Amino acid sequence: MNGVLVPSLYLAAGLAAYASLSHLLHSRQSARRTEHRLFATMCALMVVVAIGSAQTYQADSVAAYTRALTLNIYLLAPFYVLFAAFVAAHTRTPARGLMTGLLVLLGITWVVNTLQPYSMQYRHIEELRILELPWGENVALAVGTISPWFGFGVLAVFLVFGFALVTLIRHYRRHRQATTLLLLGGIGVFVLFTTQGVLARAGVLEMPQLAPFGYVVMVVMMSLVLNRETGERLRDSESRFRALVEQSPIGIQVLTPEGEIRQTNAAWERMHGSDASRPGGNVLERPDPIDQKLLEPLADAVRGHYREIGPLAYTPPAPADTGTGEGPAGPPGERWLRGCIYPLQDTQGEVQDVIVMQEDVTAAHRSEDALRLIAEGLQARSREEFFQQLVLKLSNLFDADYALIGMEDPEHPGVVETVALCARGRIVDNLRYDLAETPCERVLEIGTCIYPCDVQQRFPEDAMLVEMDAESYLGAPLLDSQGTLLGHIAMVNRHPVEDVDKAMEILGIMADRAGAELERLHTEEHIHALAYHDALTGLANRTRLHDDLTRHIEKAVVGDLHGGLILIDLDHFKTINDALGHAVGDTVLGAVAERLRAHAPESALIVRLGGDEFAVVLPPRDGAREALESDLHAIAERILEALQRPIVIGERTFGVGASLGCVCYPDAGESSADALRHADIALYQAKRAGRGGVQFYRHALQDEAHARLQIEDGLRQAVERGQLDLHYQPQLDAAERLIGAEALLRWRHPELGAVAPDLFIPVAEETGLIHGIGNWVLDHALERLSQWQQAGLRPPRLALNLSPWQLSRPDFVDQFQARLRHHGVDARTVTLEVTESGLLRDLPDAIAKLGALQTLGVRIALDDFGTGYSSLAYLRDLPVDELKIDKSFVQGLLAGGDRTLIENIVDIARNMELDVIAEGVEHAEQRDQLLALGCTRFQGFLFSEPLAEEAFTARLRQ
Repeated sequence: MNGVLVPSLYLAAGLAAYASLSHLLHSRQSARRTEHRLFATMCALMVVVAIGSAQTYQADSVAAYTRALTLNIYLLAPFYVLFAAFVAAHTRTPARGLMTGLLVLLGITWVVNTLQPYSMQYRHIEELRILELPWGENVALAVGTISPWFGFGVLAVFLVFGFALVTLIRHYRRHRQATTLLLLGGIGVFVLFTTQGVLARAGVLEMPQLAPFGYVVMVVMMSLVLNRETGERLRDSESRFRALVEQSPIGIQVLTPEGEIRQTNAAWERMHGSDASRPGGNVLERPDPIDQKLLEPLADAVRGHYREIGPLAYTPPAPADTGTGEGPAGPPGERWLRGCIYPLQDTQGEVQDVIVMQEDVTAAHRSEDALRLIAEGLQARSREEFFQQLVLKLSNLFDADYALIGMEDPEHPGVVETVALCARGRIVDNLRYDLAETPCERVLEIGTCIYPCDVQQRFPEDAMLVEMDAESYLGAPLLDSQGTLLGHIAMVNRHPVEDVDKAMEILGIMADRAGAELERLHTEEHIHALAYHDALTGLANRTRLHDDLTRHIEKAVVGDLHGGLILIDLDHFKTINDALGHAVGDTVLGAVAERLRAHAPESALIVRLGGDEFAVVLPPRDGAREALESDLHAIAERILEALQRPIVIGERTFGVGASLGCVCYPDAGESSADALRHADIALYQAKRAGRGGVQFYRHALQDEAHARLQIEDGLRQAVERGQLDLHYQPQLDAAERLIGAEALLRWRHPELGAVAPDLFIPVAEETGLIHGIGNWVLDHALERLSQWQQAGLRPPRLALNLSPWQLSRPDFVDQFQARLRHHGVDARTVTLEVTESGLLRDLPDAIAKLGALQTLGVRIALDDFGTGYSSLAYLRDLPVDELKIDKSFVQGLLAGGDRTLIENIVDIARNMELDVIAEGVEHAEQRDQLLALGCTRFQGFLFSEPLAEEAFTARLRQ
């Protein structure tokens, strides 16, 4: 017997090739696509391995043997990597770490196999030995030294086998599948044959290695496993598909291209009846009422086109015709379906079957009708009209005797008031009724309630049900988006309700829409309240004032009417707020608001503008303007008297007071902005007049306000445009020697010309511009003083006027000292003049700052002495070096006025060791009398008018 082993290897290669091609083709349609492809690749590798093994047995030289052996090892290494991947994929076992390690070993194997001259298995091959097998076949075996790398390869192989066996055993324990046992058996045989091959290659067994034959056994086992699992999956898929069709709520019918019924499901029978659903029937030859409407779409589907159906109205079969004892609920002719028809085609595009799918969409169609009706109701222009249309639609849709929307009265718990009521198709007057023992009470307590019949027997105490002769009742609560109960919607009939589901579905939609509308209206009312009312006092706010005042003025202009506006500003509120805090201030504002409500006319709009400002608007009325102004003045005086009375809060008593500015519109302007601006001008005049009074707007006030605004605008740019200048008025002693000079600010406006300081200084102080202007005066005067000193002119002491607002700045002393250093001026050459009234704003602070300035060497003069308080108490504490007698007292000397006051001022100064200088000396007689009284320092036109800088410099040179 000869030639068994080698032909068997070629046969095994052929089987492996067949298995590779078979599994590769099968993978295109199998759910286990990855496993089939891995196995196909393993089989492809085994084809070459089997052929290579045959060539080693037929080798006639060491070189030929080595080439075949090297090729085998190249292919066996990736074979075992794929084998591990196949087991992992089959058992769904994560093996990323193992596969990474095997790929690294694969790379090492290929490198070693390439570098070794006799392959990875042998370090050296001495010769080929011919082995005669028992049946007489001769095969070549290598004789040589085994390489250590061969052991490395063997370990890797058994690592793969160990992973495969452990993984499959675990998989079997979890799933108990017979296919897993088959696979375990195949791998077991393969492991035995592989072990024999390892021993044969190592020379332990003197026989050929039979590993390829073990692989043939595994091929058979794995093919059985994969094919069996594929068959099971196919049967399971078919079962699932059959259940899907049979249990689908959508009606499904399968037709031949000729229209013959192949298959239908239960849902189809419920819609068409059992007679129209039996296999073997033909929908083209004997169509039922639904099929008659679908003949054209069916013909299109037979030609290979997809068509959609419906929605179509249809009449369902009677329950006796369904064959199931069930049929769609609802009156005949009131059900709707939609669906589609599409062809099933083969690979050549020929139509094999036609699938018809139909779904009952009656509920959705009815809901769409309800939504359409509701959408029509949304066109209402008001809240009342919206709800009226809603109950009308509800009544018409169900032919209801009564439909209503009700809300519980917040002031009377347990009482409902309807916001819309429809009776027999007409809107009637709203009504109120008690909730107790009514179905509406149950709706508000537990939610949607349905009483399809005998509702009077269920609620015998409900008199309204008796009056309506009610038989049925359906009600649903109205809820907002947060689930808060807003009210309820209800439908009452004199007959039982037949289609309860339909009625409740649409009633629920309408309840949701009504609830959303109620929430929107509540939100709008809240937003309107926030937009038009003051949160603190509850009075109207500035926005509401502008809207109402604009409307009133337009009405007054058209109708030749007259109305009034009063602006109110509290006089001492800031002191209360600063001293006691905003909480107390807010309480005071609330009390003021209450007094305004109590003393303003009922028809008036009372407004809080913000802060401590309020307004009262009188609507326009007939009558002469003079009569309105008289009434407006009386109302303003009444409000003023009320606000001047003490306000008692807890144990505290507050005196507030107010100033009021009044205007009559439309005389004061034909817009709300004009009326407010003119009232504000009148209010400003009331404050200037000493507060606590009432002023009416006059056009002269507008001219004055315009001039003041022109001054204010000009002052903002006067420094930058170089419009300010300093003049210097000499101060002399009794011998008419120059002892000093006062720097006086002058402003030349490009349009107004020279503006008197008495006009622009108060404006600068009120607007805060005095700080910038005062800094310019200080810098300019000190710079000139420095220049004169450097020129050797030896100027006298220079007096500079200081505004109380400048002195009130916390850093004034530091800033003034810095200016002295910057300009290099000795503080002893500077006098700062302050007024009595300015010092009394904050006397302790003024004393501290003036003392600091005096310590620097600055001389302090008290200007306009005698026109203010002139109290010795504070004069004793003030760090003052000089008193200046006001020019009004000096002018009085010519008219034979009282000299006592001047004499007293001189005596005070002498006793306090202060210098005295008289201002405004214009006549020699005045100078002589002042000398007689003991005043020896003078300033005035008698000696010199204020001189420009050049003229004063020239005088210094003299």
